[in-house]
Amino acid sequence: MVWRSVRAPKFSGAQEGQVLVEVLLILPIFLFLMFMIMEIGFLAFQTILLHHAAYEAARIASLTAKSTPSASCAVPSLDPAKAQQVVAQMFKAPTPAFASVQGPIPTLLDPQEGCMNYDVQVEVRRVVPMVFPMTGVVLADQPGKKARLLRAIVRMPIERPLFK
Repeated sequence: MVWRSVRAPKFSGAQEGQVLVEVLLILPIFLFLMFMIMEIGFLAFQTILLHHAAYEAARIASLTAKSTPSASCAVPSLDPAKAQQVVAQMFKAPTPAFASVQGPIPTLLDPQEGCMNYDVQVEVRRVVPMVFPMTGVVLADQPGKKARLLRAIVRMPIERPLFK
């Protein structure tokens, strides 16, 4: 039995250049898809943070609302500065968040107490810059800005003690 060595066929210079051209055509598309996946993950993380900040601000606003300690069913008063301070502490420079507090918003009549219940609504807005290249074209609010405005709105009942 005679053993022969098997050689790989030699490619000409034109075929080696074809691989380079194919890689150069596919690489930008592949990088764009990878950057889009990572940017969407980053925006999802920022959205979760924003919702948490809105929840904490609504909680503070509902717990610090002043109710009259009587059975007169008075409308509670809100202090929006405390809720805005909580959001300002969570998001500092370079991209701060802005909170707006609305309320008290009447909801339903409480049959046990005979008084109207109230809610507070907190909206937190923050401009989030795009981190990865090429993603601002698709994900930005305005194509030239390379940033996206995120909003979170949380509505929470105002806690009030039962006086009857």
